[in-house]
Amino acid sequence: MTFQHIDSFVRAVHTVMATMLDPDVQTGKPFFTEDPLHKYEIAVLVGVLGDLQGQVICGMDRETGRKIIGRMLGVEEPTIDEMGKSALCELKNIIVGTASTNLSEVGYRCNITPPLLLMDGKVPEFLKHITTTLTVPISIFSGKVELNLFLKKDELAS
Repeated sequence: MTFQHIDSFVRAVHTVMATMLDPDVQTGKPFFTEDPLHKYEIAVLVGVLGDLQGQVICGMDRETGRKIIGRMLGVEEPTIDEMGKSALCELKNIIVGTASTNLSEVGYRCNITPPLLLMDGKVPEFLKHITTTLTVPISIFSGKVELNLFLKKDELAS
């Protein structure tokens, strides 16, 4: 992954979260994470297809998820029910959609898949190949969200 790829996703997180959730978005130093899908209580995945291929994963704990749901739905007592899960997936969809727009501005064509929400480290067999990601920690009012990038350039598209 190049700086342009990473920056496209980090800028998307800042733009979307600042607009929808909290204007005070802070980004930490990127690091590598082993076995990211088992690490989080909540993980929302969106696939990327095209010039870049792979998965973008937002991971968080339940409390952070509930606070985000509460802000998005405007409810006092948020729960991680079907509506709450839908809100988290929609937020992730908007972030990755914004990132794909950012990437198109620097010459990359990318499409995204519908989001998939995983809970409590339960990982379907078809995702077990995701072993290491580049992780960018994001801090917002509700806590910490980690943006995990598992992407590679499609050499055939070059």
